[in-house]
Amino acid sequence: MTFIRHAGRRRSSDNKDLTMPIIQGGPGRGRYLVSSGDSARLSGFVAEAERMPDLQLLHTIGPQGAPHTAVYEMPHATAALLSQRFAAGGDMKIEPDQPLSMFGDTPI
Repeated sequence: MTFIRHAGRRRSSDNKDLTMPIIQGGPGRGRYLVSSGDSARLSGFVAEAERMPDLQLLHTIGPQGAPHTAVYEMPHATAALLSQRFAAGGDMKIEPDQPLSMFGDTPI
């Protein structure tokens, strides 16, 4: 995949890269996390996204009726457009969904 580049590096105390990826469009689809500290704002986006045939809601994370994160499958190009839109608004963000790992780079 060629849709991630970084705008500067941030590192944790154990030297792990904490940089938020910048999403770039490209061919194909992927899983993305859409999140907001304002659950009403995220719920509004989820309702809006129901009318977008390219976005497939996989599940939400957080209290029922007040989620903080939604997991979508969507084209990389759509994710790039949403990333630009959210950056302009400042209260929502989108990032690639990545496998969890307990220690190191081995996914769970």
